Amino acid sequence: MSGMSHTQHWFDRRTASVLGTGAALPGEPVATEEILSRLNQRFGVDVRRQGRSIATRLGVNTRYISRDLVARHEAPRPGDSNAELAARAARAAIEDAGLQTREITYLIAHTATPGTLVPPNAARVADLLDYQGPFVELRQACTGFANALVFALGLLSSPSCGPVVIVGSETGSTYFDPVRAGEDSGQLVNALQMGDGAGACVLGSPDKGRAPHLSGTFFGYAGAQLAPGFMLSGGGSNHVPLPGNSFEFQHDYSTIRARGGQLFAAGLSTVRQAGADLNEVDYFIPHQANGRMAELLSSELGLEAHRIFGNAARLGNTGSAAIWLAFHELRARLSSGARVCVLGAEATKYMFGGFLYVHV
Repeated sequence: MSGMSHTQHWFDRRTASVLGTGAALPGEPVATEEILSRLNQRFGVDVRRQGRSIATRLGVNTRYISRDLVARHEAPRPGDSNAELAARAARAAIEDAGLQTREITYLIAHTATPGTLVPPNAARVADLLDYQGPFVELRQACTGFANALVFALGLLSSPSCGPVVIVGSETGSTYFDPVRAGEDSGQLVNALQMGDGAGACVLGSPDKGRAPHLSGTFFGYAGAQLAPGFMLSGGGSNHVPLPGNSFEFQHDYSTIRARGGQLFAAGLSTVRQAGADLNEVDYFIPHQANGRMAELLSSELGLEAHRIFGNAARLGNTGSAAIWLAFHELRARLSSGARVCVLGAEATKYMFGGFLYVHV
């Protein structure tokens, strides 16, 4: 991977049964034109022409957001907070698995936009599920799913471990300041590219019979000594709180464009090194950065566009929830024996991860 720093990755050949998946989205889909209209009518920010051009380039037509864009600064609407979305997705996955919450051994949550830092967002998720077992929360965005799998496979290697729930969730729309969309084109991109939601998966120990399963989990880091490509400004103990300051997502778009394809290439290289035959893969699920992923990866990596699954045109980039949301949707339409390769990529500090899945 020329142009990118030395990479190291974790690879795990162990297998886990996929018992169920679930998803949760806030409210109704919001079209690009509706967002631009709200900015104009409610905040006097007329960026309709620029916004339409940006949305066309991104290929995102609709997204789901947990706020109503009535006020400049808003918390999520009741029922659509980060923890509530995560709990809904997890509950759906548990039901899909034919299980009850009391049968879950461990809950692993991952998000970059928690409702609370302390106690962890996952504690609220557990309470909403009426789950009384152990849990852990990873503060990670688009590749949180891969690290969650690394730890889940370790748990499932214990003979006494029952089903493990993984849930990724994001409510990043609450960090969007409508007024700033007229001052900084990057903030307008945030509004048109990002979406809120949650996705979940229930894993079990390998089934010796015929059961859907994942294997070949990997996670790698290619961002050593590089500046973040995506970050949340403000917050954290390194920053002194100042009156009037608010959190805001910041992107280094040029660097992300230059390095993004290399992260997917690193994932494919890892899968090949593990001995997988990519010609036998029916579908690839890349991180849902935008609605043009099939076109972009087909051009950059030589993968056939019809084998690349995407839903970002309808959901936007949902960060930590993206892979699980796409996996849940694709899984519902797979035929027995179908093979899927998941390729996650995260621009915060240039991480990559994924897994292989066989449907039964």
